[in-house]
Amino acid sequence: MRAPCLYICTTCTGVAGDGARGAADYDAAGEPRPGSRLYGTVRDAASAAHAPVEIHPVTCLANCEQGCSAAIAQPGKWGYLLGRLTPDMAEDVLAYAATYAQSASGTVLRKNRPDSLRNVLMARVPIPRQDTGDEAFLNRTVSP
Repeated sequence: MRAPCLYICTTCTGVAGDGARGAADYDAAGEPRPGSRLYGTVRDAASAAHAPVEIHPVTCLANCEQGCSAAIAQPGKWGYLLGRLTPDMAEDVLAYAATYAQSASGTVLRKNRPDSLRNVLMARVPIPRQDTGDEAFLNRTVSP
């Protein structure tokens, strides 16, 4: 079976209205956005740990009001959208992804998530079965 895919929004800047800098502020300063930093940290940690999950950058998960966002999916399992993430949660995001990989349905109960991720689930979505050949879904990533 294919490994779960963890999609991390690289364009996220933080929660609007909480004093977070906007995209133009990061771009003008030549600094990576928080979502991009989260992606890089998770990618590096996953590589070092040989994590059972694929890490992919995406340009937008349309969850901007909820801060940095990520989504996890695997054929035959529920997919989940996570929000209110920060770059310093990278290790916890990776731990969540590893637990997701071990779950038969994709469900990771709140009590089984790292403390920092207890309140970050935004949505649960059905994912196409592995045998549907849904290439459009599998190709919704951008090159690193």
